[in-house]
Amino acid sequence: EKAAANYSFNKGSSTQDYPTSLMGCVALLRQNFLDAQWYKTKPAGEGTNLSLQAFNDNQQLLQIFESNDKWSDLRADKIGDEFGVQFIIKAAGNEYQRMKEIKATNASFILPLNFPQAMDVEDPSDARFVSLADLKNWEMAATNPAAFEKENINFTITANGLKEMTSFISNLRKAIQLGLSEQKALDALTKTPAILLGMYDKVGSLEAGKIANFLIVSAPIFSEKSVIYQNWIQGNKYT
Repeated sequence: EKAAANYSFNKGSSTQDYPTSLMGCVALLRQNFLDAQWYKTKPAGEGTNLSLQAFNDNQQLLQIFESNDKWSDLRADKIGDEFGVQFIIKAAGNEYQRMKEIKATNASFILPLNFPQAMDVEDPSDARFVSLADLKNWEMAATNPAAFEKENINFTITANGLKEMTSFISNLRKAIQLGLSEQKALDALTKTPAILLGMYDKVGSLEAGKIANFLIVSAPIFSEKSVIYQNWIQGNKYT
């Protein structure tokens, strides 16, 4: 089985909140990579450091960086470039605002579908606290997957971050309505993650010799009228 290392940046109130501030997180992560490189030299007198040894031993695994902002995507990629790591980035959802820079990372992305909820601006007293940026993000966030497809950036889709799992398919349909092709959406749920995990020889498509995981439905899978008739899991049929 394949595994992955996971990293993230956390926003703090000031640079004095090391290491929970952004500056502190960047410094701490870079220091960890530097310490691990130094430990490879087996420095005299250091003895055994199980944490650094494990870190070095697992560098061949996929490394996933969880971001909470488009700028953190770029920070993560910069650190990866410095230490020879190509992170898979779990996106923040506002990458559509800087697609040129996002494409330049050459990273694969995991896109969440936890689009922001509409703000209540009926009361002018409340509306004045809602920024134009928040309103614009509410309008545009669901176009994020389509923007990735347009730029031909490799991506998968995740349900992570959704308050209710039942909103996954409705949010995915919304992304499709706003430009994401159905074929790309299907690839992002099947073929692409299988390739990233190095398991495309076993799962990710309907081919002879692969594990029989598939659905039989009444209509195209993303249609609102589609009804699931059968769910096959590892060759076992569930009606």
